[in-house]
Amino acid sequence: MIIANRNMTPGMVVLLVILAILFAFIVVPVLIIGGFCWLVCQAITGSSPAELYLRNKARRHTRNYEGPFERETPPQDADGTSADGDDTIECEVISARTLDENGREIH
Repeated sequence: MIIANRNMTPGMVVLLVILAILFAFIVVPVLIIGGFCWLVCQAITGSSPAELYLRNKARRHTRNYEGPFERETPPQDADGTSADGDDTIECEVISARTLDENGREIH
């Protein structure tokens, strides 16, 4: 009985053996242990670990303090450049003069 294809180069055979060892001794046990932990968690809590994580994530998000006032939705600009919930402040420079300590303009 021929187990491996004899047309492969020695480098390919070594690569195939390394991948088989990696898969057999690392990936499969990790998947088995992870599946066992998943089943134990589901048997104890009645819900999957992913559901518990998402529920805790939502609870952590609601604990973030956003100030005493609710966030208002700003009115939409005519050109539509303002994003919802954008905290940036738009300001315009009226004068860009530099004054010295005597109040005279420096050129």
